[in-house]
Amino acid sequence: MAILAGCAGGAVPTRPPGSTETNGAQSEMARGGVTGRWDGSSIAGCQPLQPDAWRCNAVEKITLRIFEKDLSLSGDYTCITGTMVCRENNNHGVIVHGELRDNNLVVLRVMLPDGSSCLFNGHRSEETLAGNYFCMQGGGFIEQGRFTLEKTW
Repeated sequence: MAILAGCAGGAVPTRPPGSTETNGAQSEMARGGVTGRWDGSSIAGCQPLQPDAWRCNAVEKITLRIFEKDLSLSGDYTCITGTMVCRENNNHGVIVHGELRDNNLVVLRVMLPDGSSCLFNGHRSEETLAGNYFCMQGGGFIEQGRFTLEKTW
């Protein structure tokens, strides 16, 4: 798993080199706002020439459990059938890389059992997280779409 995380994660630093501490108020606000369970849905896009055109507008119920430590995010992902089954029956995954930028931009890379990964980029407010996702496998595009989540704990 560590090898997969290293290859797929891209290891983007969460702070500039040489910085020793984040602003205390900024870190406290981020910690209270991101850690928790986020439930909602994703909707697959309908781009021309997408590999699985039959998944156009597929809705799936998703959950992200996110844990924050020093602006670095980790956790897990689950998917439950909505209007269509989860892509390739990937109903769970692991957040192998995540970061919080400017207290409201969340960036996550989720590794899935079939070896694919999805990047989730979203803006959060107090109780919502919404944005876009992009999935790839073997260096190629598989699917992209949008997601909306609400904090449930």
